[in-house]
Amino acid sequence: MEHKVNSEKSSSEPISELEYPQNPNAIKYLNELTLKQKQDFFDSFDVILSDCDGVIWHSLRGDLLPGTSEAIDYLKRQGKEVIYVTNNSITPIDMQLKKFERFGIEVKKHEIVHPAQTICDHLKSIQFDGLIFCLTSEAFKSLLREAGFNVVEELVGYVETLDDLLAVINSDDPVKAVITDADFNLTGSRLMRAHGYLRKNPDCLFIGGAAETIFTVGGNEILGAGTILSVLENTTQRKALIFGKPGVALRDFIMEKLKIKNARRCLFIGDSIVADIRFAKVCGFQSLLVLTGSTTPQDLQSKLTETDTPDYVSERLADLNGFLS
Repeated sequence: MEHKVNSEKSSSEPISELEYPQNPNAIKYLNELTLKQKQDFFDSFDVILSDCDGVIWHSLRGDLLPGTSEAIDYLKRQGKEVIYVTNNSITPIDMQLKKFERFGIEVKKHEIVHPAQTICDHLKSIQFDGLIFCLTSEAFKSLLREAGFNVVEELVGYVETLDDLLAVINSDDPVKAVITDADFNLTGSRLMRAHGYLRKNPDCLFIGGAAETIFTVGGNEILGAGTILSVLENTTQRKALIFGKPGVALRDFIMEKLKIKNARRCLFIGDSIVADIRFAKVCGFQSLLVLTGSTTPQDLQSKLTETDTPDYVSERLADLNGFLS
């Protein structure tokens, strides 16, 4: 579907029980808008791109956030197109579809933008034909194999001496692409092996999925896939094509996939300042930060920068249900 300019449209504790920070960096809070401002906001976008973890459902427990399905149904009835953009490649796209179905939210496969699927689509578009070395989850590798790509079968070796290390990391495999994403079983020797492929062959593709260096689950900060990317970019002096938020390659993929002509007619909804709001800024989308995931009201005072400030903030996605009523 092509989206054209319409010339007539230019935490667990509810925020209602908290005090909003003093409007840092001129953020607009949805609950403070006048009816006219609400109408102008609602008329300013046609397409909604939404994160899933922390916006649609709880990141840790995975259960649906209250009022979410009703809000999505309301937005669709108002003529808004809804697309889901996730950095979570640990959960295969088919499982995510079943999760939406279980929650009563109708979603088609093409309406989910998923790092592993996006990278598969990119490799197909450039007619890639070669061996791939992955620092990813097994689910990610399985999707690549199902798509017909050849993935290095990894050797498991115990490293105790330098000779052991050299035996594990030195390889004559004709690897033509290194792909990184979330890898909960990463070892130092596998990271060294990826470094070797990228250093020895300047033509070896360097591709990344999720790119957050830190993400928050259940109030705990966890090292993200971006740490793997950062190490390899620093040691190889190469920049990866990043197909996860907030990557520029993902921006280009989405703009082409949705045939977006006017980025400001899109609203990105997310719970992460770094992954979601920064991505919205990279794309030129409007942005709405919800506080049901990794960002707390206190973060609005301490963690915002001029480049990462959302256009709007609301307690939860459910606040959009009956927004103009």
